[in-house]
Amino acid sequence: MRVAPKVAKDSQCNELKSARIQVLLQTRPTSSGAWAIYAEPKNEPPLDLGLAIAKKFAKRAVDRNRLKRAARELTRNRPPGNFVELVIRLKQPVGRSTRGRLRNPEYQELKSQLQGLIS
Repeated sequence: MRVAPKVAKDSQCNELKSARIQVLLQTRPTSSGAWAIYAEPKNEPPLDLGLAIAKKFAKRAVDRNRLKRAARELTRNRPPGNFVELVIRLKQPVGRSTRGRLRNPEYQELKSQLQGLIS
């Protein structure tokens, strides 16, 4: 009778990822304006990406998702060969002048700040 090999459960995998992120968050970030990036080089692909865009800083889910999509897009377009573990964190509230709504000019500014940090 064959016995199926033990496979790590999702909760165990999440705990390992969470532990790696916690260690990474103890390092000194590279930051500008509204973003902080925690990075650690590694030797093998793929790029590991963690996004921390808190409800405290972007009230609307639409805005949080839009910022996450922009961060994923910018990290996807990085030059190949630079494999790192990244955690990107929003550290300032968005939409202060527009009652919590992220408008296009502010979005473009946040995206350009992030682009400058990533490249």
